Amino acid sequence: MSEHAHGESAHLDVHAGAPGGAFRYVPWFLFVLILYVIGRTVISEPRMPFISLGAYQLSWVEVLLLCASVIALIEQMKVSHPGIDNTMEALSMVGMGVIQLILFVLGAAKVHAFGMFSSTEFLMQTFISLAAAVVAILINARTLRRTIGVGDN
Repeated sequence: MSEHAHGESAHLDVHAGAPGGAFRYVPWFLFVLILYVIGRTVISEPRMPFISLGAYQLSWVEVLLLCASVIALIEQMKVSHPGIDNTMEALSMVGMGVIQLILFVLGAAKVHAFGMFSSTEFLMQTFISLAAAVVAILINARTLRRTIGVGDN
């Protein structure tokens, strides 16, 4: 009989098959934050039509929030692999959300250098980021728990 037939527990690989380097720990919401800062600097009226697609017109705010929503879903994919401990990736997402929350609070408190972060669109982007981070923590915990429990019967 093989070793697996005798009730050996499932093997847990940490970051097996994950892309190498520190880049995997960079939350993708950092790019949304950079896009926001560039947009606020370049675009004078964020709610004016920015892109026209036939009868549809999207403002810069709508494009930004669409990007944030898609990035939130993509971030979930980073932590959804059973058997791989992606806790650091999930925690980096939480860290990014906390940074965004701090930027918003400083902007809302009227700290001069952070005024651009006191806007409805940045609050919504921050909410999407924090919600995605919480879900990432839960997904990672559940995929690990399922993997660890496989061999325990």
